[in-house]
Amino acid sequence: MPCLENETLTVSLNPEQSLSVCLKADGTLLEQCASPCPVSDAALRENRLTFDVNCSGFVLHASLFLPESGGMELRLDSDGPMPEEVAWPPAWKMAAGDIGIFPLGTGFAFPIEELSFPLPETMSFYSGMSASMNLFGFQRGPLCVLTGVECGFDAVLRNTQQNGLFHSHVVWQGEKGEWGYSRAIRWFFADGLSEGAAQYRAWRESLGEVVTLKQKEKHTPELKKLIGAADLWLWDDNNMNRLYARPEEPEKTPRDVRKIAGELEALGMDRILWNSFEGETPEECAFLKSKGFLVGKYDIYRDVLPKPDVDQIIPYRVKRSVNTKYWPEIVRMERDGEYGRAWQLHGLDGKLHFQNAVCDIPALKLTMENVPPDVEKVGYNSRFIDVQAGSTLQECYHPRHPATRSDSIRYINNQLRFLADIGLVCGVEVGCEAAVGSFHFSEGMMSPLPFRAEDAGRRMTTIYSGEEVPPSFPRYMLNPQYRIPLWQLVYHDCVVSYWYWGDSSNCCPELMPVRDLFDALYGEPPLYSLTATQWAERKEEIAASYHRVAPAVRATGLARMLSFELLTPDRLVQRTTFENGVVVTANFSGENRVLEGGTVLPPCQYLLTQKKRIET
Repeated sequence: MPCLENETLTVSLNPEQSLSVCLKADGTLLEQCASPCPVSDAALRENRLTFDVNCSGFVLHASLFLPESGGMELRLDSDGPMPEEVAWPPAWKMAAGDIGIFPLGTGFAFPIEELSFPLPETMSFYSGMSASMNLFGFQRGPLCVLTGVECGFDAVLRNTQQNGLFHSHVVWQGEKGEWGYSRAIRWFFADGLSEGAAQYRAWRESLGEVVTLKQKEKHTPELKKLIGAADLWLWDDNNMNRLYARPEEPEKTPRDVRKIAGELEALGMDRILWNSFEGETPEECAFLKSKGFLVGKYDIYRDVLPKPDVDQIIPYRVKRSVNTKYWPEIVRMERDGEYGRAWQLHGLDGKLHFQNAVCDIPALKLTMENVPPDVEKVGYNSRFIDVQAGSTLQECYHPRHPATRSDSIRYINNQLRFLADIGLVCGVEVGCEAAVGSFHFSEGMMSPLPFRAEDAGRRMTTIYSGEEVPPSFPRYMLNPQYRIPLWQLVYHDCVVSYWYWGDSSNCCPELMPVRDLFDALYGEPPLYSLTATQWAERKEEIAASYHRVAPAVRATGLARMLSFELLTPDRLVQRTTFENGVVVTANFSGENRVLEGGTVLPPCQYLLTQKKRIET
């Protein structure tokens, strides 16, 4: 079999119908698992290794080359209809002791023999709810091997258990049943995670997909108020009752916007993203903006209440579904002609009823029609768009607005850019790599879906304590032995990432200091979601959390994260270093830890230091 090589790598096809790579520096050999897909016609042509792969009769034309920037890239082309899924190339062969790296939220890493870890079997790329990035890999000693997918619109990450170990590989899906376009994977071989992430970042930059907050601020000046700002969702005491068909009760504490804003100011909480679900009055909005706050409003363009169901749904939800008048013209249609389903609403019969999903093409038009008049009337300088940039991309088969997944993300990006164009700081649910150049902040990237409390999307003000604390919080969500800032190593200087409103900084008071420590280490501000009564009861506690995090997030808000280090074998003392020279060292352990130079770092505390600016 012919092989491809340069100064650092030798790549060849092996008898198992997959790839083998030798790293020349130390002779390390990496091999992929055996594939059932026969490989043929291998040849060297113009510094490329070309060959065909027969996947059950569907033939891929493969071209492998070694870019000057490092690593290797595989490009796959084909024509015509394709099977439901095509899986090639296979996973790298894993070994005991390897650490898997996965794009769950900001990132998770764990021994691949730990089969009890609740890793989803299938993760959709470009879905913040599933895989936030087109990037996954493993670490073997100091060697970090990362796999990046150029366009993951029509691909998923498949995680399977083989021989007592997790194995992960890319599975291609059709573009409306066709291969459609050239697909590419690039592999990076690096000395550690930080270097691997830097190589991946450089690749995304070369593709024109990286837009920093500094660049975005020039286009949307109000964005400067977001840096270091805590995200505050302040609900009145009956909001949840109205949303979920429960009897309303006399409010224990009125939602007095001016009073609470004054209390925030008195507590020194001067950088606030004030988000409202039901909206503010023009007078309240102007007052909040006079304090220097960003003032935002919740909005959604993925769900619509069907006209035939209006009489069955609670009136509050009917009133909120302002786009029902356009049903069914705006609805996304499945391949079988059925309307796509969306978030369920409570009916008058006490049952939950599905809404329909709005196609992302008409969603852009609705945004352009709905938002400007509301902004002109009230004066908001921020907008939060739920669902679209966080959920799995979908195809639409409606004859009036047919869409591929590529079309869908293009319209989502146009929607977000429109909001920035009219001067709004733009937020999204969870966020994903496909839209990272267009939004400013996300809610949920810090809170991976598998580890949230049950039904977190409907429990935005629930407080957990004692035995009520979901086991997934200490076991996974807030476990420093698993979490890594993979997202931040690539995109920290591009967007601001928050927790989820049903997984807020304050949702579990006894664990709030741990969340604050993650925020400081990752350079991300806190998110608080609570009722007016809860604010009255816990405002001092909230303020303490805010001030714990503020020094770190203000110092690092616009800076690129350059490195992430584990300073102790137990992974409980960690360090991040930023491009502006700021270094954050966090102690997640329950005891004092002595750092280099003899500095003692108390438990659940962080040290903020400044070294000479790092030139890049």
